[in-house]
Amino acid sequence: MKKLLLLIIVSLIAGSCRYKPFVKYYFPNKKEGFPRFSKLDYLQGETNNLRAYDITTYDWYVKVDPEKERIAGLMTIEFEMEMQQDSILIDLHSKLKVDNIESSFPIKNWKHRKDLLYIVYSEPVEKGVTGSINIAYHGKPANISNEGPIQWRTDSNGNPWISTQTEGIGAHYMMPCKELLYDEPEQCFIRVEVPGSLVVAANGTLDSVTTKGENRVYHHSVLNPINIYNISFNIGDYEKITFPYTDINGEEQEIQVFALSHQIDTARSFYSQAPLHVKELEKLYGSFPWWRDGCKIVQTTLGGSAMEHQSAISMGSYFYNDYAPPKYSLKVNTTLIHELAHEWWGNLLTGNDYCDMWLHEGLATYAEALVIEQLYQPNYYGHYMWLLSLNVANERPILKPCGVRYNSWVSPKDGDIYYKGALLLHTLRMQIGDDEAFFSILKGALTTFAKQNITTGTFINYFNEMSKKDYSPLFEVYLEEKSPPVLLYSYDSTQSTLSFKWKTGFPDNFPFKVVATLSNDKIALTPTNSLQQIEMKSMPIFKIGDFGYVLTEELE
Repeated sequence: MKKLLLLIIVSLIAGSCRYKPFVKYYFPNKKEGFPRFSKLDYLQGETNNLRAYDITTYDWYVKVDPEKERIAGLMTIEFEMEMQQDSILIDLHSKLKVDNIESSFPIKNWKHRKDLLYIVYSEPVEKGVTGSINIAYHGKPANISNEGPIQWRTDSNGNPWISTQTEGIGAHYMMPCKELLYDEPEQCFIRVEVPGSLVVAANGTLDSVTTKGENRVYHHSVLNPINIYNISFNIGDYEKITFPYTDINGEEQEIQVFALSHQIDTARSFYSQAPLHVKELEKLYGSFPWWRDGCKIVQTTLGGSAMEHQSAISMGSYFYNDYAPPKYSLKVNTTLIHELAHEWWGNLLTGNDYCDMWLHEGLATYAEALVIEQLYQPNYYGHYMWLLSLNVANERPILKPCGVRYNSWVSPKDGDIYYKGALLLHTLRMQIGDDEAFFSILKGALTTFAKQNITTGTFINYFNEMSKKDYSPLFEVYLEEKSPPVLLYSYDSTQSTLSFKWKTGFPDNFPFKVVATLSNDKIALTPTNSLQQIEMKSMPIFKIGDFGYVLTEELE
């Protein structure tokens, strides 16, 4: 019966075009555990001649119709050609219909097919030439399991309440863009037209609000690079809460919260923790990166979820604190910590490709544990790492295939970019054994690669250089293998000896220390691929919090 039900569900999903791009993540090939990708998947995710232009500006005007759940937009894209080319490729979902295209270069023709917009110029455009293109379009964006790209809701008072969320789904579901992660515009303008009673909260600074008939247009500007899935807007019956904040440099700033008007008092109480988290994150990583564009938190339709939209973080609709150690009056929401941490990891330093997303999610998840360590006793850090380990699937490598638009948010098997990614950072910290050096490397990476897109390889090379040790074997095992190292061990109570060796692990020339805890003693072991023995009074315990994330099995 269960198999039949599964077949029916799969058939229904596969029969719907809007779900087809996501079904493959549940049916990967058995060897690598990754989906089988089509030519279209690679065309959407690889750098090719048709993508040989650098985005400098997005200027997006979008009229939102809450009643019909439709949008009509005009996207102006400014760019510089990176090579001589007579054609360019832009991403735009097939459900959105193009009305008109104008460009600073004469257009020969254009074609919109399979979520791709091909534009052919009358003659080749030379390398280094700057230009722009205006795309007018309209439509009802596809609905992906009510998760996005645009969530159309009403609040408890019946007012329209609308949020956007395109990470994984793709920003092309709601606007023309270059979907590749590495190409961030230097600036972005977001102009949202809504019925007059509604309020818009979007990325960046609110420059003005103008009237257009019975509607209002909210003009926001982002004067920093921003990755494509961070571009967003939220619409609702919002009121603004302001928390004064003195940043790490002694400058007076403010943290803004946009909450539904009928929940404003609850939101004010709940989000009073935000300045505390920003303070702890600034201690770890340096000044909040986006004061120029603002630090906003928006109550959205995302329910228990959230999104790290740069300078305008989208939190869900629930007010709850999920971490509450016994005997502590301070209770915190770890999702809020996570999303705020993304302002550094993911937004300030951004992966070059969707295969590098662990740099965003692993480091933001790890920041949850670090803030908890700072707010509470250090032992809660180790406990939190243990909790994270319970969520690891170990069914797919953390590092995904590059050059394809890999979606790490569809299948739970890809959740290891969060939990195992954080455990990788914890393991590095424990193996270095010098907190000052470890945190200096993380902070230095943010400074060195600020407002840049980097590959996993670049991050590893930087880490090795700054630590003055080659940790490549450790990165390779945790990022490229399905499973972390597995330690085999057995204890002989008659001989009082512990036997141990790697089942899977590292080369013998890479010393990885494992800590065995015996009563109040901690004994460091350095396993190899050959069996070793050591005298011990009793059976030890291997705690993840002491040395890193390793699986253990008893020797037969």
